Amino acid sequence: MSLKHSLLGWEPCSYDIYAETYQKFGGSINMHPDIIAFFMKKGLRNISFWHYPHHGETSAAYFVIDNNQIGLNVWREYPVSFDEVLFPASSENKLWLPDRTNRLSSRHREGIHNATYFHRTKGKICRIKDSFSDKTIKKRNGELRKFMAQGGSCYRLSDLSPKEIASLYVRLFKLRFADSVRCYDEAKIAELLTVVPHLIFGNVLFYADTPCAIDLVFSANSNSMVYFDVPNGGVDPRYSAFSPGSMLMWTNISDARALCFNENKEMIFSIGLYEKEWEYKLRWASAIKTGKVISL
Repeated sequence: MSLKHSLLGWEPCSYDIYAETYQKFGGSINMHPDIIAFFMKKGLRNISFWHYPHHGETSAAYFVIDNNQIGLNVWREYPVSFDEVLFPASSENKLWLPDRTNRLSSRHREGIHNATYFHRTKGKICRIKDSFSDKTIKKRNGELRKFMAQGGSCYRLSDLSPKEIASLYVRLFKLRFADSVRCYDEAKIAELLTVVPHLIFGNVLFYADTPCAIDLVFSANSNSMVYFDVPNGGVDPRYSAFSPGSMLMWTNISDARALCFNENKEMIFSIGLYEKEWEYKLRWASAIKTGKVISL
């Protein structure tokens, strides 16, 4: 155990303690125990788990890879976003964080002494709004009904196999971006989804039995919250007249809100980074700064 961790009240812990803490307090997909376990089984080493004991119980926990930054940074090879780091922690304690990240969730704003959010000019994520106007709800539901009446259909990704999801994702992603954005390897998508089928959320839209839009959504369900995350999606531009991407986003948001309402849990739904060229995201979301941990 390092002196810095010890002085700040952090102690080494096992994977099991970390997993229990995550289930209690929740966190982002890149901090999910089952996601890190997948990469540990693939040979990822040099992982250190830390927890903060308080009155005999763990009130926070996180992991670090290669003594570097907090969280799992594999987004270049696997569809696991690294836009926001939210680690499991009680809202009742204020802590000093021994390790670094420049993607700290705004949810930790009041809980970490040595974090700053004011210097950040670029680091923003788009988090789905808590509510929408009655006018917006009526409009979006009407668009979806019209699409269905004209030959559209919607399927839950959780009802499809990992290979089917991976195939649809790659197909529609490449139709959307052509060669301007590198797509994930189909086999790697299927490999990950096979191990974490319980994290699969979201839908795929078809028109006349042809896939036209997909968002691969992950959901991390803990005791008090559900964290949803969209690594990216794909759309067939031939069907742009229907705005299938917007209809799909609305469907995913509606499903997420219904799940959280039924389970009486808070919804946190990230749709990735905010940049000026992605202004369309603000129809659904608010742009929120991520923070940086100041080294001690």
